[in-house]
Amino acid sequence: MTPVRVRVGVDVGGTFTKAVAVDPLTRRVVATSVVATTHTALDGVAAGVVHAVAEVAQTVGVANIDLVTHSTTQAVNALLEGDVGQVGVIGLGRRPDVKKVQKRTRLDNVEVSPGKYLRVRHAFFDVTDGLPTAEIELTLRGFRDSGVVAVAVAEAFAPDDASNENEVAWLAAQAGLAVCASTELSGLYGLELRTVTAALNASIVPIAVSTADVVARGVLAAGIAAPVMVMRSDGGATDLAGFIAAPVRTLYSGPAASVSGALRYTGVADAIVVEIGGTSTNVAAIRNGRPALSYVRVASHATALRSVDVRVVGVAGGSMLRSRRRSVYGVGPRSAHIAGLRYACFVSPNELRGAVAEIGTATPGDAADYVMLRLATGERVAITNTCAANALGLPKPGDYCETPNASAVEAFSLAAKVIRTPALEIARQMLTASGEAICELALALAKGNKVTAPTLVGVGGGAGGLARHVAAMLGWPLEIPPHAEIISSIGDALSLLRAERERTVEVVDDTVLAAMMAEVEAEVVAAGASPGSVEVRVEEVPERSTIRAVATGAVGLTSGAVPGRTTVSEIDVVAAYPRANVVAAGLFWIATDGTLTTVLDRYGDTVVTIDGEVLGRGNGKHDTHGKGGGHGKHDEDRGHGSLSALVDRLTRYRGPITLRPTVWMIDGQRLIELAGTDAQSNSFGDRSDVTVIVGRSC
Repeated sequence: MTPVRVRVGVDVGGTFTKAVAVDPLTRRVVATSVVATTHTALDGVAAGVVHAVAEVAQTVGVANIDLVTHSTTQAVNALLEGDVGQVGVIGLGRRPDVKKVQKRTRLDNVEVSPGKYLRVRHAFFDVTDGLPTAEIELTLRGFRDSGVVAVAVAEAFAPDDASNENEVAWLAAQAGLAVCASTELSGLYGLELRTVTAALNASIVPIAVSTADVVARGVLAAGIAAPVMVMRSDGGATDLAGFIAAPVRTLYSGPAASVSGALRYTGVADAIVVEIGGTSTNVAAIRNGRPALSYVRVASHATALRSVDVRVVGVAGGSMLRSRRRSVYGVGPRSAHIAGLRYACFVSPNELRGAVAEIGTATPGDAADYVMLRLATGERVAITNTCAANALGLPKPGDYCETPNASAVEAFSLAAKVIRTPALEIARQMLTASGEAICELALALAKGNKVTAPTLVGVGGGAGGLARHVAAMLGWPLEIPPHAEIISSIGDALSLLRAERERTVEVVDDTVLAAMMAEVEAEVVAAGASPGSVEVRVEEVPERSTIRAVATGAVGLTSGAVPGRTTVSEIDVVAAYPRANVVAAGLFWIATDGTLTTVLDRYGDTVVTIDGEVLGRGNGKHDTHGKGGGHGKHDEDRGHGSLSALVDRLTRYRGPITLRPTVWMIDGQRLIELAGTDAQSNSFGDRSDVTVIVGRSC
């Protein structure tokens, strides 16, 4: 039998590091490894990653591994714990704005977590008459000798010309310092925003270098020759070189991996993903088959980076029961995992004989109101949300958190002796208190991202319990995908490569668009994506006066294959949209039914649904299946004038307010989204090989 080719994904959790080997063609999990997260090891959590990967490799064979991807907590933990080195910030500016630039590049007391600050040394240079190279070299040597570990460089208006930033970055590297230029991470004009982002990134570059080195050497030592990737906060992945250059992009890679896994295994279009861990719960939104993204904040500081829009609440499957005045007071935030206690529901009934309930501190410094059981052996065990779910019979057979023994009910019967509440009512109150906190976040995310009819996707080890209760409270349908407890590791294994650039622009023209698209396309190809798998889209962000280019691709088993997926044919699209006219446009499909046009990617996922009209037809292939058509007809002889006329015709006037339509342009493997006025000012719409859709997204 031919050996199965697999991709390995590794997720580093607070308690366990879990590795899986996944067949990308069938999405079948063929091997798993679970090791305790190595927080205190000399090599940190990277040691656990290497250990878990090596165990999986022993099962599947090193020669059968095509790719290793892991989500990392190194970056975010370094900031949360204040475990970052001193950073030197070099600001560059020109007259007459020297004082303003100097002020905006001087960072004082950059709080990275409560009570933890980034230590910064600052230098500023006036570059009106050129770059003072000798002075900068002297400053860099002073930085190095005083203990600075990395340098951030920021210049006003550098997105228009990054040559000075790049030159200073080269000088810093020559001086033996890790370095980050602000334009490496963002093309936005906001100088203070770019400076903060670059400084935060620079502060964790040395840690990233160490982590990447440990993982790379460990994987190689295990005999694995496959590429090693790192999950990014935006749901994509990058190679180790990209991780070393921009570790700040991986701050929330764990939650991103869980959303990625949910997308791969459920195929939901609109959903709220609730990941029930042991200590905390992550809540994120999916709209139109894509994760909702937001700008990352570190403590009180905004950054120029985007990540999966995830909200975290300190209640989860392992959160412990609390009681005051002989009634239920609340749940958590202390978890059984952190307290080092077993869950009562997983203790055998025999062990509970002679047990008594007591109220006290779970760990030193905790409030003295946690309800625990003292076994006859003297061991303490925790009463958790998972215990409550099992006592009420919520988990189904096959759920990771389900246990058939009677210990959960017995645990609450013992708790009822110190709380003036019936046993099962205590369990209901626990789940309701925890569920209300999660529901609040779920509803806020659904409203903020206009997800009107969501499915609740429950993942994580506690999904079969607390997530079922949350779905019932919200009245939403629930879906728990296979392998929910290791979905983050699966998300790592099946993740896409992704690159993104955002730039402040005054005028959107062909040159700017083409340069940004080429840049992100080159980045994912350099990271290992098969060129045929790369898709690029450009979108306008009017509220920020920016445009954003995003490229996605995959390290394919065959050219153009996203992990675990195959491209759809015209027959597949017609079957899914039997009433529509189906047209191939570049590497996309267009299905038009009346005034509604749905753009699908090559895998059949909806990219956008538009109420409007289609102009041009990409590669010229035109089919008319079903009864669709209407405004979706294709204008063969259109040019710039017809595009302008269509934009004008679809413009709406509401008193003093003018509502112009959006223009989407499909150019081969690229999808460009622009406001009507910007689309009219460039020549993309004049080309016969570009398909243009004008209207409003639904």
